[in-house]
Amino acid sequence: MVVVESEANHNSPSFVNRFTEALFFYSAYFDSLETCLDQDIETRTTMEEILNKGIRSIVAMEGSDRITRSIKIDVWRAFFTRFRMVEIGFSDSCLYQANLVLKRFPYANCLNLDHMNGKSLITGWKGTPIHSLSVWKFSRDQRRRFLNYRF
Repeated sequence: MVVVESEANHNSPSFVNRFTEALFFYSAYFDSLETCLDQDIETRTTMEEILNKGIRSIVAMEGSDRITRSIKIDVWRAFFTRFRMVEIGFSDSCLYQANLVLKRFPYANCLNLDHMNGKSLITGWKGTPIHSLSVWKFSRDQRRRFLNYRF
Protein backbone atom coordinates (compact mmCIF):
# COMPACT_ATOMS: atom_id res chain seq x y z
CA MET A 1 0.00 0.00 0.00
CA VAL A 2 1.33 3.42 -0.93
CA VAL A 3 0.42 6.35 1.33
CA VAL A 4 0.86 9.98 0.32
CA GLU A 5 -0.05 12.43 3.08
CA SER A 6 0.42 16.09 3.83
CA GLU A 7 3.44 16.37 6.09
CA ALA A 8 1.88 18.70 8.63
CA ASN A 9 -0.07 18.33 11.84
CA HIS A 10 -3.37 20.02 11.07
CA ASN A 11 -5.16 17.92 13.67
CA SER A 12 -3.77 19.42 16.85
CA PRO A 13 -6.34 20.37 19.50
CA SER A 14 -4.28 23.51 20.12
CA PHE A 15 -5.26 26.41 17.86
CA VAL A 16 -1.77 27.95 18.06
CA ASN A 17 -0.14 24.70 16.91
CA ARG A 18 -2.62 24.24 14.05
CA PHE A 19 -2.21 27.87 13.00
CA THR A 20 1.60 27.65 13.00
CA GLU A 21 1.60 24.37 11.03
CA ALA A 22 -0.91 25.78 8.54
CA LEU A 23 1.09 28.99 8.15
CA PHE A 24 4.31 27.20 7.14
CA PHE A 25 2.61 24.47 5.12
CA TYR A 26 0.34 26.73 3.07
CA SER A 27 2.99 29.45 2.69
CA ALA A 28 5.19 26.87 0.95
CA TYR A 29 2.28 25.75 -1.23
CA PHE A 30 1.36 29.31 -2.26
CA ASP A 31 5.01 30.15 -2.90
CA SER A 32 5.25 27.14 -5.24
CA LEU A 33 2.12 28.27 -7.10
CA GLU A 34 3.55 31.78 -7.41
CA THR A 35 6.80 30.38 -8.79
CA CYS A 36 5.45 27.68 -11.08
CA LEU A 37 2.14 28.91 -12.47
CA ASP A 38 1.13 32.07 -14.31
CA GLN A 39 -1.32 34.18 -12.36
CA ASP A 40 -4.04 34.19 -15.00
CA ILE A 41 -4.48 30.47 -15.62
CA GLU A 42 -7.54 28.57 -14.42
CA THR A 43 -5.49 25.78 -12.80
CA ARG A 44 -3.87 28.21 -10.40
CA THR A 45 -7.21 29.77 -9.44
CA THR A 46 -8.67 26.32 -8.78
CA MET A 47 -5.67 25.32 -6.65
CA GLU A 48 -5.91 28.55 -4.65
CA GLU A 49 -9.61 27.91 -3.99
CA ILE A 50 -8.86 24.39 -2.74
CA LEU A 51 -6.05 25.62 -0.51
CA ASN A 52 -8.28 28.41 0.78
CA LYS A 53 -10.88 25.84 1.91
CA GLY A 54 -8.16 23.86 3.67
CA ILE A 55 -6.89 26.94 5.52
CA ARG A 56 -10.40 27.93 6.54
CA SER A 57 -11.09 24.41 7.83
CA ILE A 58 -7.89 24.28 9.89
CA VAL A 59 -7.96 27.79 11.33
CA ALA A 60 -11.64 28.77 11.57
CA MET A 61 -13.45 25.49 12.29
CA GLU A 62 -13.68 23.35 15.41
CA GLY A 63 -15.00 19.90 16.20
CA SER A 64 -16.90 18.07 13.48
CA ASP A 65 -16.96 21.23 11.30
CA ARG A 66 -13.21 20.91 10.73
CA ILE A 67 -12.63 18.73 7.66
CA THR A 68 -8.88 19.07 7.10
CA ARG A 69 -7.06 16.89 9.65
CA SER A 70 -3.69 16.03 8.15
CA ILE A 71 -1.14 14.28 10.34
CA LYS A 72 2.56 13.60 9.91
CA ILE A 73 4.10 10.29 8.89
CA ASP A 74 5.12 9.46 12.47
CA VAL A 75 1.44 9.19 13.44
CA TRP A 76 0.68 6.99 10.41
CA ARG A 77 3.69 4.84 11.26
CA ALA A 78 2.37 4.19 14.77
CA PHE A 79 -1.11 3.48 13.41
CA PHE A 80 0.01 0.99 10.75
CA THR A 81 2.40 -0.74 13.14
CA ARG A 82 -0.54 -1.48 15.46
CA PHE A 83 -2.03 -3.50 12.61
CA ARG A 84 1.27 -5.36 12.07
CA MET A 85 2.12 -3.54 8.89
CA VAL A 86 5.76 -3.09 7.94
CA GLU A 87 7.21 -0.01 6.28
CA ILE A 88 9.18 -0.77 3.13
CA GLY A 89 12.01 1.52 2.12
CA PHE A 90 12.73 2.89 -1.32
CA SER A 91 15.59 1.41 -3.28
CA ASP A 92 18.55 3.55 -4.27
CA SER A 93 17.50 3.05 -7.88
CA CYS A 94 14.01 4.36 -7.14
CA LEU A 95 15.38 7.46 -5.40
CA TYR A 96 17.85 8.03 -8.23
CA GLN A 97 15.02 7.86 -10.80
CA ALA A 98 12.95 10.35 -8.77
CA ASN A 99 15.89 12.76 -8.69
CA LEU A 100 16.38 12.40 -12.45
CA VAL A 101 12.74 13.33 -13.04
CA LEU A 102 13.06 16.22 -10.61
CA LYS A 103 16.07 17.63 -12.46
CA ARG A 104 13.95 17.99 -15.61
CA PHE A 105 11.63 20.36 -13.78
CA PRO A 106 12.47 24.06 -14.33
CA TYR A 107 12.31 24.87 -10.60
CA ALA A 108 14.15 21.79 -9.35
CA ASN A 109 16.38 23.90 -7.11
CA CYS A 110 13.29 24.78 -5.01
CA LEU A 111 12.06 21.22 -4.59
CA ASN A 112 13.35 18.76 -2.00
CA LEU A 113 13.23 15.00 -2.45
CA ASP A 114 16.19 14.08 -0.33
CA HIS A 115 14.61 14.16 3.13
CA MET A 116 14.03 10.72 4.61
CA ASN A 117 12.00 10.09 7.74
CA GLY A 118 12.60 6.47 8.63
CA LYS A 119 11.95 4.71 5.35
CA SER A 120 9.54 7.37 4.08
CA LEU A 121 10.40 10.01 1.52
CA ILE A 122 9.56 13.58 2.47
CA THR A 123 9.05 16.04 -0.37
CA GLY A 124 9.15 19.76 0.18
CA TRP A 125 9.40 23.23 -1.23
CA LYS A 126 12.44 25.32 -0.30
CA GLY A 127 13.08 23.22 2.78
CA THR A 128 9.50 23.13 4.09
CA PRO A 129 8.06 19.60 4.19
CA ILE A 130 4.94 19.25 2.05
CA HIS A 131 4.16 15.54 1.59
CA SER A 132 5.34 12.20 2.86
CA LEU A 133 5.41 9.13 0.66
CA SER A 134 5.59 5.71 2.26
CA VAL A 135 5.05 2.09 1.26
CA TRP A 136 3.54 -0.54 3.58
CA LYS A 137 2.82 -4.26 3.59
CA PHE A 138 1.39 -6.70 6.09
CA SER A 139 3.95 -8.69 8.02
CA ARG A 140 4.19 -12.43 7.31
CA ASP A 141 2.31 -13.28 10.49
CA GLN A 142 -0.59 -11.03 9.55
CA ARG A 143 -0.66 -12.41 5.98
CA ARG A 144 -0.89 -16.00 7.25
CA ARG A 145 -3.81 -15.03 9.43
CA PHE A 146 -5.65 -13.64 6.37
CA LEU A 147 -4.85 -16.70 4.24
CA ASN A 148 -6.43 -19.00 6.85
CA TYR A 149 -9.50 -16.80 7.26
CA ARG A 150 -12.74 -18.20 5.82
CA PHE A 151 -14.96 -15.60 4.17
